Amino acid sequence: MTAARRGNLMTLALLAPSLLSAVLLLVIPILIVIAFSFAEQDTYGGARFGFTLTSYRELFQTIYLPIFTNSLQLAAVSTIVCLLVGYPIAYFIALRAGRYAGLLLALLLIPFWIDFIVRMSAWMVLLGRGGTINSALLGLGLIEQPIRMIGTYPAVLVGMLYAFLPTTVLPIHAALNGLDKRLLEAADDLGATPLQSFWRVTFPLSLPGVMAAILFVFVPAMGVYAIPVLLGGGKSIILGNLIVQLFLDFRNIPLGAAVSVVLLAISSVIIVCYMRVLRSVEEART
Repeated sequence: MTAARRGNLMTLALLAPSLLSAVLLLVIPILIVIAFSFAEQDTYGGARFGFTLTSYRELFQTIYLPIFTNSLQLAAVSTIVCLLVGYPIAYFIALRAGRYAGLLLALLLIPFWIDFIVRMSAWMVLLGRGGTINSALLGLGLIEQPIRMIGTYPAVLVGMLYAFLPTTVLPIHAALNGLDKRLLEAADDLGATPLQSFWRVTFPLSLPGVMAAILFVFVPAMGVYAIPVLLGGGKSIILGNLIVQLFLDFRNIPLGAAVSVVLLAISSVIIVCYMRVLRSVEEART
C-alpha cells in the first residue's frame, strides 16, 4: 500500500465519526421531513406516505402569506437592531479595548453558558408588570403605574437582540481585529477625518464580518419560536409558531413538514446568495 493511499485511508477514518453523525443527525432527519411533506393527512392525525402536493398547495394560499411576511419582517428588523448595537461593540472591543478585549469578549459570552429558556424566563421577570424594571421606574417616580412590556413587539426585539448579539459581535470583531492599523494611519496622514476614515477604510474592510453577522442572525430569526411566545405572548404567528401548532395542535404533520421544507429552502437560498456576494466582495478587494 502506497503512502498516499494510507494517508487517504487515515483521513477517511478520522472523518468517519463526523460524517456518520452528520448523516444520522442531519441528512436522514431532513429526508424524513421532506418525505412527510409529500404525505397525506389521515383521519386520526397521522400521515399516509405517498406523493401529493396537497400540503404545498394549501401552504401557498393567501391565508398563510401574512405568516411569511411576519417572519421575514421580524428577521429583518432583528438583524438591523443587532447590527446597530453589535457593530459599535465589536468596533470598541477590536480597536479600542486594548488588553481588556479578551475580558470584554468573555463577559459577552458568559451569560450564554446558561440555558436559553432560563435566560428568557429571566427577561420575563425583568419586563413583567411587577418586575425589576417597572419596580425601579416606580421607585424613581418616573411612572405612576406599571408599564405593560410583556406581550409587545419591543419586548420581542429585546429578546432577539439578547439572543443574537454574540453571533453579531463575533464575526464583525474577527473582521475588525484583522484590520491593518497602518491603513488607518495612512488615511489620517492623507487628511481624512475620523468619519471619512471609517466609511472609506474601516467599514468596507469589515463587510465580510457584517455579512456573516447578517447571515447568522437573519436565518435563525426566521424560524425562532420561544422568544415570540415567551416575550410576545404568541400574538404574532410566525413560521416557528406555525410549525409547532401544525404538528402538536392541529395534528397536520404533512403541512407542518411542508412549512419546514419551505423554511429550509428559503434559508438555503439566503446562504447561497451570501456566498456569492462574499465572493464578489473578496474579488473586488483583490
